[in-house]
Amino acid sequence: MRYVISLGLLILGFLMMVFIVSNSSNIGGYYTYFYIGEFFDFPVFVWFIIVIIAVIIATGERKTFISAINALLSKKYIIPPESRYRAIKLFRTIGKAVILAAIFDMLMSFMLILLVLDDPGRLGPMISIALLAPLYAVFINFALVLPMVHILQFRRNEKEKLLISEKQVIDKLLELCYRQGITPEEILKAGEIMFKEEE
Repeated sequence: MRYVISLGLLILGFLMMVFIVSNSSNIGGYYTYFYIGEFFDFPVFVWFIIVIIAVIIATGERKTFISAINALLSKKYIIPPESRYRAIKLFRTIGKAVILAAIFDMLMSFMLILLVLDDPGRLGPMISIALLAPLYAVFINFALVLPMVHILQFRRNEKEKLLISEKQVIDKLLELCYRQGITPEEILKAGEIMFKEEE
């Protein structure tokens, strides 16, 4: 639920930005208005879907991806520790892959733009389409990859939380011992002596 609300706020912020820019862009005495449809290009959208699916297939983490999406959509869903670490790696790989895909798409688009430099009327639309790819890559990272990695890193079951707490206590005790100049070996020897005295 929190993810859906945050995604809605992200989209609302994007729409407000489009509205503000379209109402403040005065070029040559004329206002230019942007429409939401201008930010959607079906071939670029399909390209990113293909890249994400290709990453999932190449890594063989289809079940991990589905479990991670369930964890994202349901607060009660707890992903197992071994699957969680694999899912974090998978989503970080997806984040890098969509950025590389955006760079690739933009380079291909600018190569085509260089072929039509003698036609100024076509430059504007082609450049705007070329810049949609990095926009999509940023949106995918904001809307999917970063929330997914955060949820996977911090959502643990009670048993895992207890184990982490115990480890933190042990680390803190060792840190205090080192500050006092006591080594772990001395602590173990002292424990063995106490145990023998009790016997």
